[in-house]
Parts: sequence; C-alpha cells; structure tokens
Amino acid sequence: MKHYKYFIVITSLLSVISMFCEQSEFSAQALKTAGQVIDYVLMLCVLGETATSIATAKFKLHYIKENWASLTFTAIFTFLFCYSKFMYKSLETTSIAVLAVIIRNIFVGLRIYSRMKRLQGYVEKMITNPAQTILLSFIAVIMTGSLLLMMNFATVDGRGLSFLKSLFTATSCVCVTGLTVVDTATTFTFFGQLVLLLLIQIGGLGIMLLSYFTIYIIKRRVSLEDKMMLGYMLSEDSTAGIYSSMKNIVLTTFCIEAIGAVALFLGFTYTQGLSLKTLWFAVFHSISAFCNAGFALFSDSLESFRSNPYMILTISSLIILGGIGFSVITNIRAVIDSSISKKNRKQQNIIKQKLSLNTKIVLLGTLILLISGTLIFYILEFNNSMKDFNIAEQYIAAFFQSVTFRTAGFNSVSFGTLRPATYLVFCVFMLVGAASGSTAGGMKINTLAVLFAALHSYWRGEKHYKLGNHEIAQDKVLQACIIFIADIVIVITAASLITITDTKPVEKVLFEVCSALGTAGVTANLTPELSVFAKTILIVLMFWGRVGALTILSAGQSDSSRTKIRWPQADISIG
Repeated sequence: MKHYKYFIVITSLLSVISMFCEQSEFSAQALKTAGQVIDYVLMLCVLGETATSIATAKFKLHYIKENWASLTFTAIFTFLFCYSKFMYKSLETTSIAVLAVIIRNIFVGLRIYSRMKRLQGYVEKMITNPAQTILLSFIAVIMTGSLLLMMNFATVDGRGLSFLKSLFTATSCVCVTGLTVVDTATTFTFFGQLVLLLLIQIGGLGIMLLSYFTIYIIKRRVSLEDKMMLGYMLSEDSTAGIYSSMKNIVLTTFCIEAIGAVALFLGFTYTQGLSLKTLWFAVFHSISAFCNAGFALFSDSLESFRSNPYMILTISSLIILGGIGFSVITNIRAVIDSSISKKNRKQQNIIKQKLSLNTKIVLLGTLILLISGTLIFYILEFNNSMKDFNIAEQYIAAFFQSVTFRTAGFNSVSFGTLRPATYLVFCVFMLVGAASGSTAGGMKINTLAVLFAALHSYWRGEKHYKLGNHEIAQDKVLQACIIFIADIVIVITAASLITITDTKPVEKVLFEVCSALGTAGVTANLTPELSVFAKTILIVLMFWGRVGALTILSAGQSDSSRTKIRWPQADISIG
C-alpha cells in the first residue's frame, strides 16, 4: 500500500493527457503517436492499480464484493480499450470507433472524479510544504497558459500554437524569461497577447502573492498555514509584517508599471500616433519591462528604437527597478520619506531610516555590473555589431545591452552577429542576474556577495563569515553554495546534451542555456532552430531559473530528511 497512491496520481494524469492528445485538431502526428503510447501506459496503470488493490486486500472475496462497481468498470474499460485500438480497424466502422473512444473517455473522466477524494488527502499534505505549493502553482499556471495559447483564436492564422510551442511560450512568460520560438508581434491576436501579458504579470509578481493579495482585498480570513507560506515567499520570519509587505509589493508594482505605461505612451505616440493600439503597446511593454520578461510587440524587439534615447532609457529604468527587488525599493522609499520628514522628526518622534546592508549590496552590485557590462560590450562590439551606429547610438546601445543581458531579454542590437567572446563573457552576466526578491532570475547579486564574503573571511583566517560590519549565518553561506554549484552543474549538463543532439556553435548553445537558466531571455537567434529535445531542455531550465534551486530542492525533501539525526563525523581529506 506504500506506493498505491502513485498508481492513482499517474492514472489520473495520464487520463487527462490521453483525452487531450486525441483531439486531432490541436495535435500534430507526433502528438497523436504520443497519445497512443499514453493510452497503453494508462491501460497498464489501471490494470496494475486493480491487481495491486486485490493483492493487498486482507480478505479478497470481501474486497471484490465491496468494490464490484469499480471492478466492473475496469472490465468495461478494458473492453472499450481493446475495441478502440484493435477491433474497429478490421471492421472499418469509424463512427462506432469514435463512439467507443468517447464512451471510454467519459469513463476515464468518471474514474478521475472517483479518485478525487483519495487524492485530496495527498494534495492537502503536499500544500503544507510551501516549496511544493509554489512549484505546483507555477506548473498549473504554465499548463493553463499553454492550453489558452493553443486555442484557434489566440493566433492570427486561426490554428493556435502546437503543444510544444505553446508550452515553451507559456513557460517563458510565467518564468519571465523572454525566449520565444515564434514571432510575438505577428503570431498572436489581441487575445493571445493579453494571455501573454497576464502570464507575465502573474509570473513577475508571484502566483501565490497575487492569490493572497486578492484574499486580503476581499477581507477574507487567512489560515496560519497560509501566512507561513506567504512568509516563505516574502522571506519574512514573522507573520506580523506579511500583510504590510504584500500590500507594498503589489501596490509598488502597479504604480511603477502605470507610470512606465504613461511614459511609454508618450514615446509611442510620438513615433506611431495616438490610438488604442499605442496605449496597448505602452501597457504591454511597461509590464514586460518591469517584470523583466523581455517580450516585445515588434519583430526586431527594440532595434528600431536604438536612436531614440527616451524610449531606451525609459525601458532601461523599468528593467532596473524590477531587477533591484521590492525590499530595496521599499527601503529606499523609507529613507526618502525619513529625509523629507527630517524637520518634524523631533515633534513626531520619527526614527531616521538608513539604507540596509541588503540595499547597499544590491545597489553597489547593480552599479558595478551595469558599468562593467557597458564597457565590455562597447569594447567588444563597437566595430562589429555596432559598426553602423553613430557614437551616441553605440554608447546607448552598449548601456541598454548591459541592462538587458542580466535580466530582461530586450535588444537594440542584433545578437546573431556578436563575437564569440561576447557570447561567453555575457553568459556570466546572465547567470549572475539581478537581486533576490526581484522579478528577475539568475544566481542573484546577494548570493554572490555572500560567497565572496565567505571566501574573504576564509582567506583572512576568520572563524566567522563577515560582510561589512555584519556576521553572516552559516546556513546562508550553505544556501549560496548550493545555488552556485547547482546552477554551474546544470549549465554544463544542459549545454553538453544540446551540443550532442544539435550541431550548433558551442558558444551560442551556452549563450541560450545561460539565458534560459538566468531567465534573461536574450538569444543568438538560435532557439527557433533547436530540436524538440533541446527546446524541452530550455523549458526545464527556464522553470528552474524562475522557481529557484532552493525551492525545487526543498520541494523534494521528505519528512525523514528533516529529522534531527547526528551521525559520526567523517575524516575526509580536502584539497
């Protein structure tokens, strides 16, 4: 009975996938073949579940009497399966065969419904783990977005995207990456673009954060478990400040996006005229930029705006604000408010706010990366990809690429003609990413700061890890090491697998892999040309990069892994 629940879960999932794959209007031949394979696996699971139930029953005859309806269903299901797969081909009764498939799928649906009560217990146990809840929430939103993008009214050609393209696009949106396998500007209708925008906003803010903000707005009560889960997402040790943090994050996001939309609307109006389409473009690109998603409604991304510093700098500002993180924005705002209220501090007992250590690290790290990235890109590309630009356009383009390489995915320079050295150098920038708690991905500036501080303390022979005038907890150093090692191993593994199946330049493959894992979204114009296997790897990398190594590893922990058992210390030689 230990593994019995897996029969139920696998059977239910395969039932849904099987019914989905049989809809030929949405399926290519490969998907139909996959549906056939899933049907056979589903049949084996149903028979395996039934056999396991009977074999593990203490009183088998009593079990058969009590579960005669379920066993009868299994017999009917087996008969319909065999009929739909074998008998109708020889009789050539297509209409009867279709009817058999429909009846079979109805029974499958009923079987899923009958298993919901059993699954409920497992789901309730699963959602008590915040990491698992976040993981499943992202998967659920991605799959929902994929189905919506497969609808015929989501694309201009009226056919919808194929399964792989829709899954890739939805994952890129929810994980705020920006990698695409289709032209966003010409492929999607307004409905399709609206779906993309909603997925980007959900992915940028965080699925659970939006859910609990809705609960907060309608004044519903939230359980202690929900508060603990939200605290896990917001890195709040106490549940007292959760509502305040949540409200500040959501309202700050909407305010910045609204201001950005107004600024972009003025810029688009100057170039494209006043219209509802211009307003839509402004809203879409403002949200896409602040969420660091990198989706643009222009086929060349922002290359046509390279000589427009107003638009480039506005987009850059939104990207940087989204990349420094909500806690940094909140801290800076508190410091500004405190400075403004300096005159009345004595009368109102207002405590002077200071920049936190986290804010200083993020601001300094962001500044260093922006300046170094601008200089490196300019040195490597001023006589290559930017040779036709004037000097002003070269500096603006170099700065914009420095901004977007780490987080966003927009481009004002064609990335298909960059030098191999440029690809390799900016793989590092993409893996670093932006700040913790932001809409961007990557290892994060904070993580690298902790690692450098630990190395510096070790080099100085200090017993404790120090960063500035503060001590760093050992578990923070361990978490930073886990993130760093996991990302490096994943990059090497993914790049190796892709180069085996796709004969593409190594530097471009590595560039795409780092872009997916760091959710940067920039591309060497290689992604649409990759094989199905390679695109699947990129999907996994985007998901890993957005959810995070710690969340994924925490979701996989079992109860036994949390027991406090101490083992004898090992004497292992290091170095």
